[in-house]
Amino acid sequence: MDDPSPPGLFAELPFYAAHFMDLALWEPFVRHVASRSGFECQRILPGLPGTYPTFIVDLANPEGQSTPSSIVVKFFGPLFDGAGSFQVERAMGIFIAKEPLCIHAPGILAEGRLTPDWCYLIFEHIPGVSIGQARQELPTDTLDEVAVQLGKFMRELHTFTATDRPVIPMGVTKMSWDGYVAFLEAQRAKCYDAHQHWHDLPPHLLAELIDFIPPVEQLIDLTSPSHLIHADLTADHLLGRLVPSDSSATLATIKSHYPAHPVGALPVIRPSTGSAGMGWESLAIIDWGDSRLGNILYELAALHFDLFQADKHLLHLCLQAYGLPAFYQQEFARKAFSMVLLHQFPMPTQIYAPHHDAQSLAELAERLFGL
Repeated sequence: MDDPSPPGLFAELPFYAAHFMDLALWEPFVRHVASRSGFECQRILPGLPGTYPTFIVDLANPEGQSTPSSIVVKFFGPLFDGAGSFQVERAMGIFIAKEPLCIHAPGILAEGRLTPDWCYLIFEHIPGVSIGQARQELPTDTLDEVAVQLGKFMRELHTFTATDRPVIPMGVTKMSWDGYVAFLEAQRAKCYDAHQHWHDLPPHLLAELIDFIPPVEQLIDLTSPSHLIHADLTADHLLGRLVPSDSSATLATIKSHYPAHPVGALPVIRPSTGSAGMGWESLAIIDWGDSRLGNILYELAALHFDLFQADKHLLHLCLQAYGLPAFYQQEFARKAFSMVLLHQFPMPTQIYAPHHDAQSLAELAERLFGL
């Protein structure tokens, strides 16, 4: 296939939403870019649905060749700032490969462009499942220890990017401190209209919105070094594997043992003695295309509501491991919930559902984030 081009209808949101993970439509393009990069496809499977078309490819490995058994092909198109996300994810992949984090990130094996509107990245495949898929099989103490790991992971990411940054080839404003302030100011200006359109808050809470959210300078510690955040730490984006529960490791042991581990060598988490269920080994954090300069409050929106399912006990353990600065400890519930309200997406229905009787945004903030 010479110069293949995805259908122009992919620039239209309804068609894109219905077909962006359509294997029958995408298989020719997956085979083309894999072949261009020297990989021979044997089987192609859709990845977990996200923002962009992503496919897992099992490879045909000729005897004697040291090639991976599987790869991941991800396409970036004209919708959802695909060009910007491609540049950010590419730059973060290169950057993290030089400065590996305590939880691995998939390496980039190849890159390229299909058309002026479509780019792609080929990643190493991580042979595991998302923690969202495995959550029901994990006992409480294992989830506790995952929360501690994620707190340590965020601290490491935020600390080393305070002094070193990836090189972004294009002017991506979300990688500048001024860009982050401007982004939050813009979100604040349209916040009321957005939530009115989403219908995710009842009228009596919507009426409090403007007065409840503090000025942006009260949500950002401008005296601390700026740093990068992943910005999309959902349950789909932490990959790992279930491990047998034939060993014991208490939460205190993990907390004390973790800092001594070399980069990329997380301890395997297993249930404490006497608990049922499987343990968990974290293998990778994926999908770095939303990474931006930001702060811990914005990082928590996806982490707490999606990966932690609004479990305040997990949030507490995570922030303890992170070492939440005093600036964010002051009025933490209000600040954290304000950042949720300033987010680009509505509050998840399943998170708000148990709190329909909340009489004020302050009460709702305390229920969701009060520690």
